[in-house]
Amino acid sequence: MRWLLGVLALGLAGCSVAVNSGGDQSGAAGGYTMEIRASENQQTYLITTPDGRTVGARAADGASALMDSNRAQALAAVPPPQSEEMPEQMSIRLPGFEMRVAGDNNDADGENGQVRISVGGETGQRVLVDADEGGPGEADDRAYVRITGADADAVRDFIAEQDELSSEVRAQLLAELNLPPADAAAAQ
Repeated sequence: MRWLLGVLALGLAGCSVAVNSGGDQSGAAGGYTMEIRASENQQTYLITTPDGRTVGARAADGASALMDSNRAQALAAVPPPQSEEMPEQMSIRLPGFEMRVAGDNNDADGENGQVRISVGGETGQRVLVDADEGGPGEADDRAYVRITGADADAVRDFIAEQDELSSEVRAQLLAELNLPPADAAAAQ
């Protein structure tokens, strides 16, 4: 459950990432798209450039590696798995913000639950968090975070914050994206 809360926090932290850039920043049309697909055992990170090219990395069991570009591109084209809909327990809907909490009232242990958060405005910038605690144990817990309309600085920050990826893999991601590290970019 702790990892699920961590992914939710990451998604909410992405809200500030999504508002850092101006202009038309919608998904593939004008900005970067960053995704995390996580389960208890593995995290997959996908970053799609404004021109539609996708790079990715995976982390599992303390090891991480850059993904083959064809595999990353193919995975980005596949929507993340959807979990079974659960009865809504609470929702908050405001302009540019929506949160839905669902769960099974028949589960005395409170081991089943879903949280979906969507933050975004009319500028095309958007953060989506979809997390599901599937039941007892953590084997079927999963989370999905998608941030669209991000600029290059937000992508650098996103990569730098992924502690599950080794520093070597983070550097490889930046190189694949043709983005100099933050300190080199600041010097330009």
